[in-house]
Amino acid sequence: KVDCYPEPGSSESGCYSRGCLWCPSNNPGDPWCIIPDGGKSFLLFNDKYGYSMVDAPVATANGYRITLAKIHTTTLFGDDVDTVTLDVSFDTEARLHIKFYDAANERFEVPLPINGADATAPADPLYDIQFFNDPSFYFQVIKKSTGTVLLDTSLGGLTFSDQFLQIATRLPSTTLYGFGENEHQNLIIHNFDWESFGMWARDQPPDPGANLYGTHPFYISMEDDGNSHGVLFLNSNAQDVTTTPAPGLVYRTIGGVLDMYVFLGPEPNRVVEQYNTAIGTPFLPPYWSLGFQLCRYGYGDLNTVKETVARMDAYDIPLDVQYGDIDYMDEQRDFTYDTSNYAGLRDYVRELQAGGKHYVIILGELHLSHWDMTDPCITQDDPPGTYPAYDDGASMNVFVTTSDGFTPASGKVWPPGKCAFPDYTNPDTETWWTDQCMDFHKTINFDGLWIDMNEPANFVTGSTEGCASNNLNNPPYMPKIWGNVLAEKTMCPDHRHKLGNHYDVHNLYGWSQSNVTIKSAVASTGKRPFVISRSTFVGSGQWAAHWLGDNNADWHDLRMSIIGMLEFNMFGIPYVGADICGFNGSPSEELCERWMELGAFYPFSRNHNGLGYKEQDPAAWGDEFAARSRAVLRTRYTLLPYLYELFYHAHTDGTGIVRPLSFEFANDKTTATIDEQFMWGAGLLLSPALYEGIKTVSAYFPDARWFNYYDGVEVGARGTTASVDAPLGTIPIHVRGGHIIPTQEPASNTEISRHNPFGLIIALDDTGSAAGDMYWDDGDTLNPIESGQFAHFTFNVQNVSQNICSTSIMLGMVMGSLRIMGVSSPPQSVLVNG
Repeated sequence: KVDCYPEPGSSESGCYSRGCLWCPSNNPGDPWCIIPDGGKSFLLFNDKYGYSMVDAPVATANGYRITLAKIHTTTLFGDDVDTVTLDVSFDTEARLHIKFYDAANERFEVPLPINGADATAPADPLYDIQFFNDPSFYFQVIKKSTGTVLLDTSLGGLTFSDQFLQIATRLPSTTLYGFGENEHQNLIIHNFDWESFGMWARDQPPDPGANLYGTHPFYISMEDDGNSHGVLFLNSNAQDVTTTPAPGLVYRTIGGVLDMYVFLGPEPNRVVEQYNTAIGTPFLPPYWSLGFQLCRYGYGDLNTVKETVARMDAYDIPLDVQYGDIDYMDEQRDFTYDTSNYAGLRDYVRELQAGGKHYVIILGELHLSHWDMTDPCITQDDPPGTYPAYDDGASMNVFVTTSDGFTPASGKVWPPGKCAFPDYTNPDTETWWTDQCMDFHKTINFDGLWIDMNEPANFVTGSTEGCASNNLNNPPYMPKIWGNVLAEKTMCPDHRHKLGNHYDVHNLYGWSQSNVTIKSAVASTGKRPFVISRSTFVGSGQWAAHWLGDNNADWHDLRMSIIGMLEFNMFGIPYVGADICGFNGSPSEELCERWMELGAFYPFSRNHNGLGYKEQDPAAWGDEFAARSRAVLRTRYTLLPYLYELFYHAHTDGTGIVRPLSFEFANDKTTATIDEQFMWGAGLLLSPALYEGIKTVSAYFPDARWFNYYDGVEVGARGTTASVDAPLGTIPIHVRGGHIIPTQEPASNTEISRHNPFGLIIALDDTGSAAGDMYWDDGDTLNPIESGQFAHFTFNVQNVSQNICSTSIMLGMVMGSLRIMGVSSPPQSVLVNG
């Protein structure tokens, strides 16, 4: 079935007016107005629904072109396109491109280059595609090695109208991951009874069912035989997806084109690599950004910041990055600081940096509230000449305009009065934004930039003048998004950017700001950039990290953070984490301690909380808490060379960093639903304590050798669940047999630890073998791989080989220890260097 009346208000007469079949059902959630399977003629009507091939497919250099003609005489939302062109491109042996568009009229398309397409069709692709006209057009994508049908659009319902595009497909199984950004309650999408997910970037704290800060219309389907494939719908308009009992899904969007990419895998990790290679592999972070980070909205003054950092140092708790949230600003204006409450900030930042720490600033504004919401919006109401950021921007016409194309659109966020939104799709905005960042860097020597509320958020609906009544602001179909109004919490859809209407580019706002800001960070610091963005889109991981937003200080959000972290590793943004101990609310001591244990193994490890809540940094709770936090963070720092190696592979090959167990053990059906454990790469299994009052964790161990990270003892469990001790201050970690993990002696920050001796953890598999590698550079240089300023080592139990492009990188590197796990009998002798 495909719902013929997806908006509210379905009725029998309304259904018949669309030429659809009224079919009341007793099953909750079932649509009553449906397009029958395959769009076949109905009993009551001599009509069909969909499109039909005009002629046979025409061969092209790398695929086919097909002309489709509309065969239905009724309409769902009007303005149907009568003739649609379908291009099918065999991009690579493992990637298929399927694009429906209107050849007669230009429509908006996402300006994201998709990398790596071959000029001609590959000789032996992993897939086949077949076309049918029975009675309306549909196609099937088939995995040649197994015969599994990956996509089958015979469900019908293909629609291409001006403001409503729809395609439905059967799925090969119910093991489905992806689509975001939403707070999914499980990693795997369990409900195939017409569950819908809206995708429209929204200033929305995590809430079950809500569309959140970013848009990622990508899914990974795991087939019944353990193989996998992925599908991207490359579209930036408001959209939703609905699962069906077929099993299947229906994808709908209200603009652009139907642009699909299919990634053949076949292993789930290969799907992620293929996807990231296509959209742009993740950035290589500076090494210091892998250290522990600390922030609070509401320090209030510089003395409080100093006291916080001082007590962290007194307890010798590792700390690499201190943040300036919006209270450091002068009346919450970008590119200013409060010279009264934060007098001396300039010198203090230099002092932090001299001690091996780094400083990251937020760009945004503030209104008195308990929410940490900042915004790229620039205040408009200051007298001319008193706020250069706005004056310069206005003179360069860098702001989003109203529908007239000239008047800057006005919104309301944290600063007093009205504000304007920079248009980051305008090339002049990059010049203006970079100039502002470089000028401010002369005042505050920041190391990184944090861009928030860039959905973009707005405290009024649309604008301070409201929104006009037209089909952009009020489209005929409203995707299943919270608020049911496109302009809610953001700009009017008919506002104008250089790239097009806000209707088309809303979901690209944070994406475009990230792309501009990373260039501004490079120009300002001259070093490897570090940018964190709240709003993201397909390809954002090339430029920016992400945190999971304004979470709550409760056990539920502690657990949900693992799902969010795993999903963003699928979405190509592996540098991700949640606010440790929660942003909204004051956590209990036990919750915060457990969150420090888990958060120590987020790629982005930052403790951050909101205005008006008690201090929750790990030095604020007393001696025992501080000692336990110090221990778990020192474990993280010990493993940073391994994490850095994983980022190297993510950057060069597109591999995921934090992975579900099912991605490493795809043939083990038990792992498909596990989302309270996760892996770092292929070699480390983490099983955090996530429930109040527990002292042990029930952990699943797939069929492999597993060794306790802390004492090297082998776990007896294989392919089963075992109880693991998890006292406060300890996160259970197990090393997988067959892997070699690089380590380094920890210290109070990475500036110090980088000079310490390295080590290797060698965990033998059933055959007595193990292998691994390590990437190393100076941690801060721009483009070290391209310039050859790095060292790369590969290890196995027989030898070490070097692939070194810069011998200077090796200076001072010392191997300090080897831990070998799984040796069958005690060695009689050990030789080092002969």
